[in-house]
Amino acid sequence: LKWEQTDQINVGLDFGFNDDRLNGSIDYYHKDTKDFLLQTTAAQPSPQPFFFTNIDANIINQGVEFALNYDLIQGEESNWNVGFNIAYNDNMVKNFDGQIPFGQIFGHGLSGAFAQLLAGGQPLFSYYLRDFQGYSAAGQQIGDDQKFVGKSALPKVNLGISSSFNYKNWDGAVSLTGQYGHYIYNNTANAFFTAGSLANGRNVTRDVLTSGEAGNNAPDVSTRFLEKGDFLRLQNLTIGYNFNLSESSSLKSFRLSVTGQNLFVITSYSGLDPEVNTSNNGLNNIPSLGIDYTSFPTP
Repeated sequence: LKWEQTDQINVGLDFGFNDDRLNGSIDYYHKDTKDFLLQTTAAQPSPQPFFFTNIDANIINQGVEFALNYDLIQGEESNWNVGFNIAYNDNMVKNFDGQIPFGQIFGHGLSGAFAQLLAGGQPLFSYYLRDFQGYSAAGQQIGDDQKFVGKSALPKVNLGISSSFNYKNWDGAVSLTGQYGHYIYNNTANAFFTAGSLANGRNVTRDVLTSGEAGNNAPDVSTRFLEKGDFLRLQNLTIGYNFNLSESSSLKSFRLSVTGQNLFVITSYSGLDPEVNTSNNGLNNIPSLGIDYTSFPTP
C-alpha cells in the first residue's frame, strides 16, 4: 500500500491593460494521478470492516481555465466592475483492465441496482445503463442490455459571473454560477414516479398518466431517468445603502442592505435541484456523484 501520486503541469498567463482596468488570466493544466486509493470490504471476521488498496490505473484531468475582469466605470462617486470565469475539464480513466460497478440505485424492486461503472477508457462517474427506447404495445420497456451511454456526472464546464457597483451611497453585488455538460440520474423518479407506483395507489407526477407504461412494467435502471444537469443559478444578490451621519452622531456608520440567495435556477432538469447528489458508499465503497434520490434542494 502506498500514497497516490500525481504528476501535474500548469502553464498560465496573467495580463492587465490600462492600469489593470482590464485584467485576467488563462491557464492550461494536465494532471495524471496513479495508484489511487479505494476502499475494499474486508473478509469477515476482521478487526476492520474495510481496508485500502491501490488501483493500478491512471486518472487524467486536463483543461483550460479563463478569467476576465473589467472596470466598466471608474469615478469618484460611481464604480462598476464585471467579472467572468469559465473552466473546461476533461476527465478520463486509463490503463485500467477491471470493471467496478458503483452508483447504487434505491427503491422498491431495485435492490443491487447500479447506474455507474468504473472502467478504463471512460470518465469517472460514467453511466452504465439500459438504453431506453420506449414501450411495447403491452406497455413494457424496450431496451435490455446495459452499456456505457457516453455520459458522465462530471461537468465539462464550470461558469461564474459576478458584478459589483456603487453609486454615491448605494452599493450592490450579484453572483451567478453554472455547470454544463453533465447528467443526473433521477433516482427519485425511478423509485416513485412510475406506472407501478400508480397501480399501487401511490402519488406520481402527471406525465405517468400518459407515458404508455403498463402497471406491471419493471422500472429497470435505464436512460429513461437520465437527464441533463445543465444550470445557471443566481447565487447571490445584495443591494445596500449607506446613510450620511452627522459628526455629532453616536454612530460611526449606518448601512441597510437586503440580500437574496439562490433566487432562481435556469435548468431543464425535472427534479427539485440540479445541484444535488445523494452521497452513498453502498456499492463497492465508491462515492457516487450525480444521483438524485429524495435529495433536499439547495436552500
